[in-house]
Amino acid sequence: MARTPFSPAFRLLTLFTLLVAFCGGVASYLPHLEAHEASPLPLLRLHVVAPSDDPADQALKLKVRDEILAYVDPLLADCHSVEESRERVQAHLDEIQNRAASVITQAGYDYIVTPEVGRFHFPAKVYGHLKAPAGEYEALRVVIGGGQGANWWCVLYPPLCLSDRTGAVASENTAANPPAINTIESVSPNGGEPNIEVRSKLWDMVTGTEKP
Repeated sequence: MARTPFSPAFRLLTLFTLLVAFCGGVASYLPHLEAHEASPLPLLRLHVVAPSDDPADQALKLKVRDEILAYVDPLLADCHSVEESRERVQAHLDEIQNRAASVITQAGYDYIVTPEVGRFHFPAKVYGHLKAPAGEYEALRVVIGGGQGANWWCVLYPPLCLSDRTGAVASENTAANPPAINTIESVSPNGGEPNIEVRSKLWDMVTGTEKP
């Protein structure tokens, strides 16, 4: 006897087909969702890692930071994208290393300093009006010695490091105890990632949303 379209078996088969189609759609969407979360904002960040949480090592970290920013800020002054900024920094890694090593030597230390450009994970941070969610970002990472101390970061592109050096949230304590040096960490009150909120004229210029 022919099965009617409204039989229980037909309904079950239809439901199963729809479920398979739905699961397939979700599976195909997940890689795109993960890719979006991996690159929350188009930023190039600077990440300087101290050798330890000893106050002297933390002070050395800030000296290295200042030297790198003094060199890199003018270097990226006419860059208009993360890609362009990354390529320019990559092309000048040797000079960045030489300058950082010179600061370390002048301070009386023999730490090895290792700069590299790559993708690194950062927790959620607030830079003035810019809220950067946690995720992987392009960054110039500079590790001093064994890199076991609290680290400092800012945004090289768009250029937000100046505001970070004058009081914005710009550092993370990765060691067991927070150092005496001024390092401030900001996280979402509920432990989750904050929403992206950009309300600066500079960011509007970068994203092409500047209003007349």
